[in-house]
This record gives sequence, C-alpha cells and structure tokens, in this order.
Amino acid sequence: MKKVFSIIFIVSLFFGVYDFGASAQTPPQILKKGMDVSKWNGDIDWGAVKNSGEIDFAIIRTSFGWSNREKFTDIKLRRNIDGAKSVGIPIGAYHYSYAKNPTQAIWEADFFIDRLRWTQWEYPAYMDFEDKCQLPLSTEQRTDIAITFMERVKSAGYYPGIYCNLNWSRNYLNMDRLAGYELWIAQWNTHCSCERPYGIWQHTSSGAVPGINGRVDLNYAYKDYPSFIINNHLNGY
Repeated sequence: MKKVFSIIFIVSLFFGVYDFGASAQTPPQILKKGMDVSKWNGDIDWGAVKNSGEIDFAIIRTSFGWSNREKFTDIKLRRNIDGAKSVGIPIGAYHYSYAKNPTQAIWEADFFIDRLRWTQWEYPAYMDFEDKCQLPLSTEQRTDIAITFMERVKSAGYYPGIYCNLNWSRNYLNMDRLAGYELWIAQWNTHCSCERPYGIWQHTSSGAVPGINGRVDLNYAYKDYPSFIINNHLNGY
C-alpha cells in the first residue's frame, strides 16, 4: 500500500524532473516532521533524536559565504552528517548566503556544491537567503542572485530550493520568477500564511528535541522528497 502511494505521489507531484509548477497547491497533509541544525545546536546525540520518534528528517547547514572554505564550513558538518546517517535520518542541506551579485552567488554555489559532494542527500539543497547585507539591493537583483545560485546547484546534479521568511517572500523577492524552485518557508506561528506553494514550513525556532541542548528549529514537510530525489538520481544518488 505504501509503495503504491509513493508511486502515485511521485507521478502527481513530481512530473518533470525539476518543475513542480507555479500553480501547484501545497498538500494539506503533513508527511514528515523535521528539524534544521548547525553548529549553534552543539554536539547532537543523534541516537537520542532517532529514539525520540519526533524527527523524520534533518536539514543541515553545510556552509556560509565563500571567501574561506575551511573557515566558512560549519564546524559541526561532518559530525552532523555522520550522526544522522548512522541512525538512518534522511538529510537535506543549506548554505547561508551573503552574496550581493550573481558572481558572488556562483562562488557561493560552487562552495556549497563542494560540501554537498561529501555525502548523499535525501532532501533538497537550499540557499538560505535572508541576510541584512542584501537588503540595499532591488527585488530583481536579489532574485537574480537566487536564480544564479540555484541554477548552478542544479547544473551539478542537485535538487535546489530557497529558504526565506514570509516577509522576504512577500516583499524582497520576485516569487513569480522563483516558482520553478522548491520553497522552504519560515513563519513561526501556529499556521502558515504563505500564499505560494511550499514544500517545507519552518514553524518554530523554539522547539525541543531529545538529544539537543537548547532550542531547535522545527519543520513540517509536505512532499515526499526522498522518493523523488533518489528515483531521479539527484543529490549524489
């Protein structure tokens, strides 16, 4: 029964390798519950996370910026990859962007791709686009940067997406131009007000998960990303 559902789900939502369609509707059913983590979450006890039964996937920060790859790789990246893989938690990745023009976006994307090659990823490879250094740019300039980054990631065989908060999606990016990419939307609330189709909703920054000291970002996923990515041989598969 699950296999039949997965086949139907993939055909209906993922027809075409990279195009979900601008008119797609976000499914109302939460498929998976997850978290996103970085060095700020410290040394995670991934066994405890898995045993809690509360987390089905994790989006891991790989990196940020571009000018010094050793310095700007998240210091917990290898530990988080190894920990999640060791207990069978599917993972995705994100790179925090400081790019202020398309050239810098390419430098960042190439850095991101290099870190993505460290393992296989079952969830999309996201550009985290929200830094104040990008606010002086125009909406179209910011959108050009996002597209340049994601197209570079896509050309390397990875399934790209963009992370932004609700305010940025409404006021700082041309979401019509970004409709062909995955959207991971942040709105810390009991419901999501995003008018655009989105695959993951980050609903709180104040979650609690066994195995992690302190607060953690929690997310809901509405799409079967692992089946799509693995079946289409993306993200290292």
